Amino acid sequence: MAEGVEMSPEDQAAAEVADLWRAAPGQEVDSAVIWLHHQGESEAIQQMMFNDFTIPNAGRVRWLWPRAPLQPSSIRGHSLVLQWFDVKEYPICRTVRGVPDRPRKGEDPEDVQKAVARVEAAVKALEVEGVPRRRILLGGFGMGGALVLKTVLQSREPFAGGVVCSAWLPCAEDLAESLREGGITTEMLWCHGARDSVVEPVLAAQQAKMLKEAGVQIRFQLFPEAQFELSREPLLAVQAFIARCLKMEEKDEEEPPELPTDGEGGVRTEGS
Repeated sequence: MAEGVEMSPEDQAAAEVADLWRAAPGQEVDSAVIWLHHQGESEAIQQMMFNDFTIPNAGRVRWLWPRAPLQPSSIRGHSLVLQWFDVKEYPICRTVRGVPDRPRKGEDPEDVQKAVARVEAAVKALEVEGVPRRRILLGGFGMGGALVLKTVLQSREPFAGGVVCSAWLPCAEDLAESLREGGITTEMLWCHGARDSVVEPVLAAQQAKMLKEAGVQIRFQLFPEAQFELSREPLLAVQAFIARCLKMEEKDEEEPPELPTDGEGGVRTEGS
């Protein structure tokens, strides 16, 4: 940030977090993974799943596990729950069956945008520290995966990758207005269970198809035996995807400097 330019509160917070990391010896990293948990859970369950996961040829990787704030939950009688944004109805589906059938109540766009701002604050802290966005991968499960989708799709610059597990695209009707270049060019993997009773698999597949038709680089992978979970098979697919996205390119060997010639094809040495 140039001198004399007033920083926004978000940029100031990011700079302060980065200063803390710089003050800690040996904490410099080459890339980072930010993983977001589901509603009503903490980051602990996801941490255990990736506890033994190492990423080869990725340099030094830092994992960040943000925790959602406690907020009143509509589906739990407005009691305080760890959640990124409020969900009006579960399951996440196209149509609520009844007499008559009706559309499901969607999320509040402003509430979702506040959640996106929280993730962007963590990303900015890494960027201020010196980790470029193209070396930062976002991943999440359930509501965390939904927030990953919204954050990546709205980014002006590409991330290293995006991982979406058992999730959905909230406020999907805003896609045309919110989609940015970084969201189009960031490669993403969407894993979903065919037996998922929390997020309707057909809805997830339709939303992934809509994103692909909009030019987004997303691959939808359906696992026949999986439910609303990150079981072994999708977990292995996620780990392989992360490893590929964060693999560092090998630097080309430096070419030897050209030696001066005598104009006749011979090498000119000192004194000649």
